[in-house]
Amino acid sequence: MSVDSDDKTSRMEKIISTCNEVLRRDPKNWAAYHDMGVAYMELGRFREAAAAFERGHDLNRRDTEGLYLAGVAWAELKEYDRAISRWREVLKQDPRHVSAHFFLGKVYALKGMWDPAIHELKKAVELDPEARPPLAYIHLAEVYLARGLLDQAVRALERARDLAPGDARVRLNLGAAYLDLRRYEEALAESREAIRLGTTNPAAHLNAGIALVRLGRVTEAVDVYRQGLALKDDDPDLYLNLGEAYLVAGRLQEAVEAWGRVLELRPGSAHARHNLGVAYFRQGRLEEAVTEWKKTLEADPDHIAARVNLAGVHAARSDYDAAISVYRPLLDKYGKNAEIVAGLAELFLRKGDVAQAVDHGRQAVIADPGSPRALLILGLALARRQDAREALDTLRKAAGRHEGFLESQAPTLRACLDDVSLRALEREAEETRQDEDLALVATLRSIRRAQGQAPAPQGG
Repeated sequence: MSVDSDDKTSRMEKIISTCNEVLRRDPKNWAAYHDMGVAYMELGRFREAAAAFERGHDLNRRDTEGLYLAGVAWAELKEYDRAISRWREVLKQDPRHVSAHFFLGKVYALKGMWDPAIHELKKAVELDPEARPPLAYIHLAEVYLARGLLDQAVRALERARDLAPGDARVRLNLGAAYLDLRRYEEALAESREAIRLGTTNPAAHLNAGIALVRLGRVTEAVDVYRQGLALKDDDPDLYLNLGEAYLVAGRLQEAVEAWGRVLELRPGSAHARHNLGVAYFRQGRLEEAVTEWKKTLEADPDHIAARVNLAGVHAARSDYDAAISVYRPLLDKYGKNAEIVAGLAELFLRKGDVAQAVDHGRQAVIADPGSPRALLILGLALARRQDAREALDTLRKAAGRHEGFLESQAPTLRACLDDVSLRALEREAEETRQDEDLALVATLRSIRRAQGQAPAPQGG
């Protein structure tokens, strides 16, 4: 304990002793109880503080400040319902008590009561819009973020920034909110300002790096992450994102080393282990990649990309039963996701189980009628079933969703559209003589003739 701390403790204990002496002479002296409560608060003896404040308020019902402080003491003890009742009583006596509104909002937020929290914090802002530090705006933004109301959170944080431009925490939080809104230039600017202002929170470097990656400035992102690690060399999130930047830059061995460091710091990180598998795959170390993806699923059985990548390895080896076995559990959790269901339909189609492919393809389209991927797989399955007319209609819808979509799906088209099915589509198009059908079939034939590479594993 420091000398200053000893001196403070001595002074507070002397005040308490003096108040007790006053109360022995005058048991109804409410001011002595109030002062005693303040001293107990300074010493961190919150239960005794609450009792003193409440006794003082019992003796003087106009002592709203004592009742307010009693609420603060109960909140420090995490007895939030008691705190709420005291502050609500304060507001009955003084509806313009800014601090009571603020702390009510703060405690409602701690209890997950978002709407009352927003109401009280907005009331605090309304009563004192220029308060510094702008704590009401900061907490209001946190509640908006918890509710997923990003635009409102940004407006609150922008107001807080205007009131306290030198507050690094506000800059940090605003940068994070801009990042969530994909406003990357602004996210970068605010994160860098938080760093300039001296924040010790590594999230500032993390957010700046993520924004730089999104802006395509990967080399700068690597530098920012490394600057963050120079300040805090055991932050797994910085290493995780540093590895992703290295991967984008093609610096595979450095990505492997970064993710290895994550696993030293956070052994259960499924994300890092999966990404390590991706780096191994791109280095041509296939068996090591498979091992990492299997370990990923041991840590997180719901990891989508690891299952997709493992299934892809099995499919590349024509072991479709193994691919389907690895992939199928995704449907238990993501059965309403059109992309997931379409992926299983594709595996059935590659296996040659056309009936299952059509069934799951239709399920995927039902889940999202506008999904080009779901429409593509269903169209290919219908073509394999020799339902040429419906197949053409479905494939035309898939192609019309995005320009160049069919070309982007070349590996799937080459694997799933055989010569027999393509000739059936061609005959149907020639019979109808519809320009769209003829052009579609020509595109499909062109894609199948072109040479392509196997799809890269999914990152993330």
